[in-house]
Amino acid sequence: MEPLLTSTTADLRAGFASGALAPADALDAVLAQVEAVNPALTAIVALDVDGARAAAEASHRRWQRGRPLSPLDGVPVTVKDSVAAAGLPWRHGTAPNAGLADSTVDAPPAARLREAGAVLVGKTAMPDFGMSASGVSSLHGTTRNPWDLTRSPGGSSAGAGASLAAGIGWGSVGSDIAGSVRLPAAQCGLVALKPTQGRIPHLPASTVRSAGPMARTVAEVAELHDVLARPDARDALSLPADPAGGQPLPAVDVAGLRVGLLLDMGPGPRADEEVRTVVRRAAELLAAAGARVQPVDPPFAEDPYPALDRLFQVRARAEWEAFDERGRAQVLPELVAWSAGADGLSATDLERAQSAVARSRDHLAAHLAGFDVVLAPVLPVVSFPAEAVGLDPLRPLAHCTYTCWFNQTGQPAAALCLGTCDGMPVGVQVVGRRFEDRRVLAVAGWLEQRRAFTPDWPLVPRSTAGAVPV
Repeated sequence: MEPLLTSTTADLRAGFASGALAPADALDAVLAQVEAVNPALTAIVALDVDGARAAAEASHRRWQRGRPLSPLDGVPVTVKDSVAAAGLPWRHGTAPNAGLADSTVDAPPAARLREAGAVLVGKTAMPDFGMSASGVSSLHGTTRNPWDLTRSPGGSSAGAGASLAAGIGWGSVGSDIAGSVRLPAAQCGLVALKPTQGRIPHLPASTVRSAGPMARTVAEVAELHDVLARPDARDALSLPADPAGGQPLPAVDVAGLRVGLLLDMGPGPRADEEVRTVVRRAAELLAAAGARVQPVDPPFAEDPYPALDRLFQVRARAEWEAFDERGRAQVLPELVAWSAGADGLSATDLERAQSAVARSRDHLAAHLAGFDVVLAPVLPVVSFPAEAVGLDPLRPLAHCTYTCWFNQTGQPAAALCLGTCDGMPVGVQVVGRRFEDRRVLAVAGWLEQRRAFTPDWPLVPRSTAGAVPV
C-alpha cells in the first residue's frame, strides 16, 4: 500500500489510463489509511464512503472510454470542515454546531472538484471558527502532526496538513485568512498556495479569505489550482478565468529574477535561526542561478498587528455571539477569552482598526513593489506542542506575522518544505505579485527540484513521546 499512498497524481493517471489501477483502488488505499492512522491524528472528521465509491466508479468508466474530465479525474481528495459539500457536515470546527444538518449544496471549491471528476472522500479538522493557527478544536479535539504526534500540524487547515503528510489523499482544499493553508503546509512538509484574492471562488465572498490548494508536490498543487480557479457567480469577488489555466507551469528562468529576502517584519515574533537558515538556503539557490537577491529591511517600525488582531477578535466574537448561552459555553475557552477583547468596541473603534490595517497593507505592498518574488519564513518557529492554540495563548493568531499581511495585500503566496530540523519539516514562503500565481508556483517548483532531500512521509505516525496518543 505504501508505494500507492506516496505515488503522484501522474502515477495515478498512468495507472487509470492503462487499466493497471482503478480509481476504486486508490480510494480503498485511502480509506484503509484513514482507519489505520486517523485515531492517532484526528485529521479526518467526516467521510462520505458511498458518495466516494460512486464517484470512483463513474471515473473508472470515463477512463475506460478514454474521456477523463480533468487531470484530477478519479483522484481521492478532501476538503476542510469550513468548505460546504453536499452530503457532508459543515461544523466550522466548533462544538455548538455539532447538531447541524449535513450540507445540501456544494460551495465553489467542492463544486469544482466534483465537476473535475475528483473523488471527494471527506472533511478535515479545523479549530473553532478557523480563528487559531493550530489544530485544537472544541468539537474535533486535538489534531496531531504525523511527523511527531506531540507537535501541532499548524492551522487552521490542520486536518488537511496532517492527513496529506500521512498519505490520506492526493490533495486537499483548505482556507486561508491569515496563513491557514501555508502554516500547516510548512509544519507538515507540504506545498500550499494562498492565491490572489478572488482567483479561487469561495463563500462567503471575502477580500482577505481564500480557499487554497494543498498537496505533497508543487505540480499537484498546480493541478488543484487550475481546477479550483474557475469563476463562480455566487462569489461576487471572483476573478475572470486565467487564460493560462490548465497549461503547464511556465518554465522559470531565475537569472535576473528580482528576489527579496524578508527575514524580519520588524515588531512581533522574529524567526528562529533554524527557520532563517532554511529561507537563506532558498535565496542562495536562486542567487547561484543568477537571481538578483536583495535583503529586505523590516517593513514595519511600529507593530501593525494589534489593529489586525482586533478585526480577528470582532470576527470571532460575532460568530460566538450567534449561539445561545449553552452553545457559547461549548466554544474553546481560549478562543472565548481572546475574542472578549472585542467587547465594548464601538463602530468608530472598528473603523479606526480597519483604517490602520489598510495603511499597513498599503505600506507593505509599496515596500515590496520592486521585487518579482519575495522569500520569507512561514512561521517564526519550526513547531510547537499539539495542545497549544498558538505560540501566544492570549493571541492565537499572533504567530501569523509572516503570512497574515499577504492576505491583506491580496498577493499570491506559496509555502513549501525546503529543510528539516530535528526530524520536523521547515517551510519557506514564496510571495509574488498579484495575479502572478503561476509564477509563484513555478518558482516554488524550481526550488522543490533543488532541495537536498526527499521527504520520508510519515505514513506510520511518529512520536518522540513513545506511546502513540489515541
